[in-house]
Amino acid sequence: MSPTPAQVAAPVMEVFASFQGEGLYVGQPQVFLRLAGCPLRCRWCDTPGSWATRMDRDARIDAPSGSLREPRVASPFQAALWVASVEPGEPRTVSVTGGEPLMWPEFIRALRSMVAPRRLHLETAGGHPEALARVLDRIDHVSLDLKLPADMGEPVELQSADGEPASIDEPAPATADDWRMARRRCLDLLQDRDACAKVVVSADRESRDYDELFEDVARRAPGLPVFIAPVTPIGGCVAPPLDQLIEVVEHARELDLDVRVLPQVHRAMGIA
Repeated sequence: MSPTPAQVAAPVMEVFASFQGEGLYVGQPQVFLRLAGCPLRCRWCDTPGSWATRMDRDARIDAPSGSLREPRVASPFQAALWVASVEPGEPRTVSVTGGEPLMWPEFIRALRSMVAPRRLHLETAGGHPEALARVLDRIDHVSLDLKLPADMGEPVELQSADGEPASIDEPAPATADDWRMARRRCLDLLQDRDACAKVVVSADRESRDYDELFEDVARRAPGLPVFIAPVTPIGGCVAPPLDQLIEVVEHARELDLDVRVLPQVHRAMGIA
């Protein structure tokens, strides 16, 4: 059965052109399509304004001619028009971010043909493997977060009113076991694909706390590049000292992982 127009629409928070600040394609000129709505509560989230869908709010479209405000609920076609309108020159790779974009898998699937021949990248927290499986054949690259359950607050599932786009029914992980199962399923899906993983490291965790994440990568997707991201100080989180970073990296290297340290470059540059 084909999805309805309401299932294909999604709440767009903002569309803008910038440079990728994380992961495998760091530094690449891209257009960022940020979708609103996320049930997860990462303690170091740098975009908490994207948690709620707020369907009555506007989308911000940063076109070269000036910032525009448009109705937030958009079809994939409308989103593709916004992507084209913010590009300052030649077409760019489109990075779908959030929030958690996997709340809106039918939107992502339909967006693929709308933005072609541009590459379509997905940034995800990795809590919804079935939604990831649903969109994977339409995505050129996946940037997957690997999260410590201790860094996650209680999830808050999204609610929608009548006539509004409805998010997926797949529940967010709530326990350490839930996160373990979701992580392993996502890694299985990304084996031998154009993808990377990101692990945020903070000073108040022990270096060995991250071992289980690395062991899962080694067993299930050993070729996946793993980016160690020192946490950007926010919400009381403190960046790790150099000796802790070295220990974390060496634990990953003991498993023959392709591991690299990369802070949020866009934050260092003072750009979005």
